[in-house]
Amino acid sequence: MLQRRRGAAIVAVCAVVVAACGSTTPAPVKASPVIARVSSDTITLAQFNVRYQSAYTSIVQGGGSGGGAAITQLRAAILRSLILDTVIREEAAKLGLEATSKEVAADIATDAHQAGGMNALKAELAGAGGSIAQLEDEISSNLNEQRLEDVFAQQRVAVVEQQLASGANFIATAKNFSDDSGTTGTAAKGGDLGVLTAAELKKYDPAFVAAVKSLPVGAYTRNPVHDAGGYDIVMLYSKTAGGWGVRHILIYAGNPYNVTDRPNWFTEALFAQVDQLCKANQIEVTLTNAGGNPCTAPSPTPAPASRSPKPTATAPAG
Repeated sequence: MLQRRRGAAIVAVCAVVVAACGSTTPAPVKASPVIARVSSDTITLAQFNVRYQSAYTSIVQGGGSGGGAAITQLRAAILRSLILDTVIREEAAKLGLEATSKEVAADIATDAHQAGGMNALKAELAGAGGSIAQLEDEISSNLNEQRLEDVFAQQRVAVVEQQLASGANFIATAKNFSDDSGTTGTAAKGGDLGVLTAAELKKYDPAFVAAVKSLPVGAYTRNPVHDAGGYDIVMLYSKTAGGWGVRHILIYAGNPYNVTDRPNWFTEALFAQVDQLCKANQIEVTLTNAGGNPCTAPSPTPAPASRSPKPTATAPAG
């Protein structure tokens, strides 16, 4: 109590004798200039610089070009990533899902512990062109996107369930909706994972395994399986001594989430929201050397926050 009272007394003295305390009073922090507005939110030059410095350093360290058109493209991509992440944050906030500073700080603390302390984490980040500010930006952006996409994924899987319940063919539906795509994915094969032996099935997420083993032949899960890959509708088309014949429709909502795996349908939903904001004149850009306003100027596809050397776990299959 004595120390608190002493502090109050010092404040009172300063209020009466301004000159006597002026030399020790810290100057007010100057706000970073606003370079863009998205709806009611602002994007500052400081936010831009956090991503730019990290991305630029990573490019130079990797032997890339540090000037000319490449820099213009980089600045444009960063600005658009900030705009897109602001849209994501606004949508997450509407749903009460926005990442909090406490959650971000907890993640930073975990990373620092794994790195051997905060100083070790800072050194690790600096070596890759990053910083604590950049890591905070990344964590916050990733949490907001993961939570928003999870909501959208639940809505999308509900649409798939409705189509299947109305008699839609499972194979055709998998080809149209499944996010298990790419060169080794199953979407193009109608979701066919093939015949999985007992040993192979054990490699999948436990929730996925339980669903497969509980289904009668010819049936599919009426409620999606929420596993590490997202939301799975699982169908059993055969069962023999050799294993289980399985098809699935995966709606991606990975945990841990990876922004580089952002599915096309989610990207399209985000750009649709950006387009609505553009039509309502709710996106304004004042930064002159980063490609201009995305509502009026063609630009590269917005990228997520630049990746840090933050360790990530490998999501189970399924």
